[in-house]
Amino acid sequence: MNINHLYVITHTDLDGIGSAAAILRIAGRRPGRDSTVAFTEPYELHELLEGLEGYLERGDGLVIADLGLNEDTREPVTRILGGVVARGVRVEWYDHHVWSNGDVEGLRRVGVNIYVDRSTCATGVVVKYAPTLWGAGADGFLEELSRAVCSADLWRWDHSLSPKLFRAAGSREASNEWRLRVLEKFLSGTLWDEEMEAKLQEYVNEELRNVSRILKTVYVGEAGGVRIASAYKDNGPPANSIVGALLIARYKADIAVIVRPNGGVSLRSRRVNVQRIAVKLGGGGHPRAAGAKIEIPLWVRIASMLTPKALTYYVTKRVAEAVKGDLEYIGETTQAYEY
Repeated sequence: MNINHLYVITHTDLDGIGSAAAILRIAGRRPGRDSTVAFTEPYELHELLEGLEGYLERGDGLVIADLGLNEDTREPVTRILGGVVARGVRVEWYDHHVWSNGDVEGLRRVGVNIYVDRSTCATGVVVKYAPTLWGAGADGFLEELSRAVCSADLWRWDHSLSPKLFRAAGSREASNEWRLRVLEKFLSGTLWDEEMEAKLQEYVNEELRNVSRILKTVYVGEAGGVRIASAYKDNGPPANSIVGALLIARYKADIAVIVRPNGGVSLRSRRVNVQRIAVKLGGGGHPRAAGAKIEIPLWVRIASMLTPKALTYYVTKRVAEAVKGDLEYIGETTQAYEY
């Protein structure tokens, strides 16, 4: 495929890094030379595209991976991508989140080549569909990378390196510098090395230090017979899904809510479809793992400076409101995903 400069926009977690590494390896590109990689959260995708729009020229390529649309991003993202396609930029989108047929068809109508496959992680979607588009042959390392990443991202844990990669390589609290460092390792065919082992030990030590602090912020509420446990989490380990599992087990919660200072909310559950709840809050995701970003009133932000429980109390009430009238239970066989 004849592409000038390739731009890749991907999620901040392990699956996002794996997706970016996979498309660059398939395309034969390296960051900083003939490609650019940017990491973002789903609710910030439209802002990143607005900043990037002016740099995209005819003959360039743009790949978006491991990111879905939500209510706030749908219109601006579709509009921007339609405009750059009309200028002669090739746009591909690879994802595994829950999409509506309308959103997929809306992007296809403006010329986006979009591939959504919920049977695998986003890295797996890239490895499955991109080689045909780019005329690339089989790549044993990418198959192994896909297995390791999907094992962590889908919470199967059936690959020996998945728990390590999940913590050392895929922490959403990691710097973009470290994400690019890991991406370069994957590009060169390295799945694990001594530098990543050292990063793992650093992460685990910080994770243990932070757990007790996070537990002091927990607020537990109920709605419609559903128990909701919310915790405040600042930057740093442990990962949202680890905090979610802890809240569910410790407080016998049906829904775990992890809230950040900027209003970012992560939802986790083993039996309630939190994707539907996240959509009502303006976000999206998967049945067992989803997320959104909500506006935090000034009085809550001020009160949370005195006690983080003011924030977790407010968020619990918002989630409880979303639960009412739209509660759906999911089977035990449903896979969990990191969002």
